Amino acid sequence: MREESKQIEYDGGIEYNWLVDHAEETEKYAGEYIALVGEKIVAHGNDFLKVAEEAKKVASSPLFHKVPTDEVMVI
Repeated sequence: MREESKQIEYDGGIEYNWLVDHAEETEKYAGEYIALVGEKIVAHGNDFLKVAEEAKKVASSPLFHKVPTDEVMVI
């Protein structure tokens, strides 16, 4: 019998608030896409499709964000 993957559903509010409160923690991912589930970065990289594929193994609706390379943060 195949075990079903357990995925977590989020509305994005937790992730958005984490980004606002922890912008300095994302600096090491400058220029990359990150995927957040809750208060955790679950995937990152330069290829959005690969980041999305990895993140969707954890949750069906992660929040995706492209980390800026300069001092401006756009969410």
